[in-house]
Amino acid sequence: MPVDSRTIGVTGFQAYCTGLAAIGSFNFGWNIGSVNIPGDVLQNCVTGRKYYGPFPSCIFVGSNTVWGVVVGSYAIGALIGAILSNPIIDRRGYKFTLSWFALLNVVGALLLSLTTKIPQFIIGRVVVGIAAGAANNALATYVSDISTPRSRTVLGGTVQFACNMGIMIDNACALGLAPPPRWRILFAITGVLGLVNFILFPFARESPKWLINKGRLEEAHEALSRFRNNAYIEDEFNEMVEVDRINKERTEDVNVIQVLRGQTPDNLRHQLMCVSALMFFQQFCGINAVIFYSTSIINRSTGGSPADIPTLAQILSFIISVAALIFTFIGMVLGAYFGRRTLLMFSHLSMAVFAALIVPGSVRNVAALVVTAVFCFNAFFNLGVGPIPWAAASEMTPRYAMTAMSAIGTGIGYIGTFVIGVIFPPLNNWWKNYTFLFFMAWNIIATVFIFFFIPETRDRPIEDTVSKHSCGIHLVVGKKWQVPPIEEKAEMGELEHGVIDEEDRALLGDTTSITPVDIIEMSNPPPLALSPTPK
Repeated sequence: MPVDSRTIGVTGFQAYCTGLAAIGSFNFGWNIGSVNIPGDVLQNCVTGRKYYGPFPSCIFVGSNTVWGVVVGSYAIGALIGAILSNPIIDRRGYKFTLSWFALLNVVGALLLSLTTKIPQFIIGRVVVGIAAGAANNALATYVSDISTPRSRTVLGGTVQFACNMGIMIDNACALGLAPPPRWRILFAITGVLGLVNFILFPFARESPKWLINKGRLEEAHEALSRFRNNAYIEDEFNEMVEVDRINKERTEDVNVIQVLRGQTPDNLRHQLMCVSALMFFQQFCGINAVIFYSTSIINRSTGGSPADIPTLAQILSFIISVAALIFTFIGMVLGAYFGRRTLLMFSHLSMAVFAALIVPGSVRNVAALVVTAVFCFNAFFNLGVGPIPWAAASEMTPRYAMTAMSAIGTGIGYIGTFVIGVIFPPLNNWWKNYTFLFFMAWNIIATVFIFFFIPETRDRPIEDTVSKHSCGIHLVVGKKWQVPPIEEKAEMGELEHGVIDEEDRALLGDTTSITPVDIIEMSNPPPLALSPTPK
């Protein structure tokens, strides 16, 4: 008998569609890294000020604060994209959102590559940011929709992996394209990536859960069959349909304002706090200070003229980005064996240690210690703090609030990115060699918060996590708050045919004999006798 589709891991078609959807997040990473290595050329005109026809060799920025705004404006665009994409995903689906928003990269690339003034460069950064914010918001929930609990533990890190791959390849290209006027090519490539995304993603399949939500059950059954690759899908399909019916009886999909105000059938305050905090800590752990400014941080210890491209600091920044990609992949693999809480706490604590080591290395001008600490700081970020927060909303939120919760989390992350991008240059000028003590403190605070408040979600069905933790803000320490993983439920015989759990069996009646054909032909299903769930 074929294996139950709810217990399988990653299939080839899941990986294929995830890879196509991740092109937008790759582009996100590309644009994050694009101002790092060429930073001195753009900001300080270290190679000299001249013109190539109508185009200047640099966009001289005399103030570190203004340059911080230039860097951080990308995050403002991403915030706008995350907010705008939320209702569009609900109405038009993931394929439409991930395909059409990608075209904004073409507009942004033209503004950036043909820039002559600072305002034009900032507008270009905002435009490509909008495309990136929509892509990341859609990718996180799309991966959750097409995955099983087991495959989600690996594919949940796709956003961070694609982002780091974009940063790494951008840094590699920047070693040769940083000098003027070649840096303009670097910014033009993001438009090419947007076109590739627009052309290829229509070949992916739409989310089965989104199709069910829109009443397109035959398409949903066909899509789920492709995603599960010869596994027995009837129980999982019936379960998806019943979950959708329950949610529709209780509420339609909610928006960001409703989630923030608590206007949801389930009490999602704990999930809102957890998702928001994880994305906040992801930014204030200090990683963007390294991604945006690693070249200048390392150059302070290694010395050398920034005009001698590529400098040792720039080469080391590229090597660090390679290590970040490798450790992101390792983190995705470890996610299949270790809990989310364990990886998050280990990652934050390790970053606190290496942030502390950057300080004496900078004070005593020990280049080897600074480079090693920055290298490890970035690497250990990608074991947990990097990939896991992106998947948090999709692993602990009901379907009707998932895109709204994801938009809130990513929005907070982008605000944090903007704040760090703006404040790090002046903060670094004020605190100088002691700047990373600020990030050390935030990593310690994050570790304590995770221990007391973040629930374990690895291999857990989303419905079980929602049911257990939709009771207001609470501590999660103790057996009372533990949800059994999917394998345990299978061994205990708790995976019933066509139903979710005993509570829903009582609400829905016996559905074990329902087939997909029966469901598709039920044009007027009887109303469910559901009691209202208190907020």
